[in-house]
Amino acid sequence: MRTRQGRLSRRQSGCGFVDAFIPLLRHHLSQVSGGPGSPPDGPQDRLVLRSSRRKAVFLLAAGLLFVALGFLLAIGMIGFPGWLGVLARITGWFALVFFGLAVAVALFQLLTNRSYLLLQRDGFQMFGIRKSRLIPWSEVAAFTAVTLQNPVLDLLPKWIRIPGAPKMVLFDYRPGVQWHQRLRSFNRSFTGHEAGLADTYGLKAEELAGLMNDWRSRFAAS
Repeated sequence: MRTRQGRLSRRQSGCGFVDAFIPLLRHHLSQVSGGPGSPPDGPQDRLVLRSSRRKAVFLLAAGLLFVALGFLLAIGMIGFPGWLGVLARITGWFALVFFGLAVAVALFQLLTNRSYLLLQRDGFQMFGIRKSRLIPWSEVAAFTAVTLQNPVLDLLPKWIRIPGAPKMVLFDYRPGVQWHQRLRSFNRSFTGHEAGLADTYGLKAEELAGLMNDWRSRFAAS
């Protein structure tokens, strides 16, 4: 009799563990779904794509390396003779500021959960250090994955450069949209397009462009 009661109590304790574990597992899965690179299947009218943490770690490591290199150049620890020394100091201060900002962005992505792209029926919105306005689907034309040449990276030795130029998703506004026309003209003169997404949010640029075009075709007329 005591043996049966012991078995029954062990079974009940095991069931209690399972009952406690299942809600935790469901909560974890709900956090993973909608994360970078994993848009859910089927029709939907809201989707959140988060920035890749792996990319943020790489950006942080590379940024710290170039911040240190820029600091050594700026204070003259890595010296060059004559006018090359002056140029090296200027380059060092520029690298210190540029890659210091990259480190700040990487830390923001790693330490907060506020770097993401929100897609919904009435438009899309980018969240990060600064939040963009809600851009209606009816205001934008096609999204395109574009390879951008970075003049800063072009100054680095070939053995330091990462193979393959980075890609971004760019787009243009439809005729008649009056929002920030000067900024759009400035962007077009440099990139060939009027605006772009701040990140690829864990997806390849081509995949993100296709996803954005799909949402635009579904909801632009709604």
